[in-house]
Amino acid sequence: MTPPKRPHTRTLLLCLLGLTWGIAITVGAVPLYRIFCQHFGIPVPKIIASSSAPAENFTVTDPTSNRTVTVRFTANTQAGLPVAFHPTTYTYKVKLGEPVLTAFAAKNNGSRALDGVAVHMLYAMGGSGSQDVSSYVDLQQCFCFAQEHYPVGQDINLPLAFTLSPKLPEGIHTITFAYTLFEALPDDPRIKPDHPNAPQNRT
Repeated sequence: MTPPKRPHTRTLLLCLLGLTWGIAITVGAVPLYRIFCQHFGIPVPKIIASSSAPAENFTVTDPTSNRTVTVRFTANTQAGLPVAFHPTTYTYKVKLGEPVLTAFAAKNNGSRALDGVAVHMLYAMGGSGSQDVSSYVDLQQCFCFAQEHYPVGQDINLPLAFTLSPKLPEGIHTITFAYTLFEALPDDPRIKPDHPNAPQNRT
């Protein structure tokens, strides 16, 4: 007489484990991607204004709320530029509506003095629609508008002061200030001496 076949318990357990693992990978893919980008300073897609979704359609926060967002700072230099350039603080928790003062540091490790200009971009993470976050960042002081001189071997402090508007669209939880330092060219269009936030125009 042939004995009854036992259920393939081990096979069933392996199948269930495989299914659970697949679901976990699927659910965690986007958060893991964002964490990877944040850690290595890889820009995430910029939130850009869309003509099909005007700003008045976005939900905004209560200006009296205590909402905070994470602000990150990244720094890069033009290829071959012998300047060490980095933020003094890489991450802040910022309360909307409160002024923030921070700085970047630079040091020319080359053999000659040079002039430089920094270009910045803003990137945002979160939110349910497309919106240009630059309109919600009030820059009171920024070295990105002016030519800076970098003597050999001298530590240079580059202040940055800003406020995030309490009307920042709901859902945006991280804003990255990404700066790239270039050697300044004659009549460089990236230099904006007439900008109200340029050092010589600040009061």
